[in-house]
Amino acid sequence: MKKVVRLNENEMKSLIKKVAAKLKGVSDKQIQYNMENDLPWDWKGTKEGFYEKMEPRKKSSGSN
Repeated sequence: MKKVVRLNENEMKSLIKKVAAKLKGVSDKQIQYNMENDLPWDWKGTKEGFYEKMEPRKKSSGSN
């Protein structure tokens, strides 16, 4: 006899994100780190690296 598992909408979204992250090569440890630091699930770097990438760099004119 097969057991039917029913997921609610939030559980389904969570499962889909985990599968997508796995397909992109993100480890379970990295996914946990990303969740703890409010980073995208598929981010493969550090929180510092993410914020550096996301913050626009100021244009420098080269003079003071």
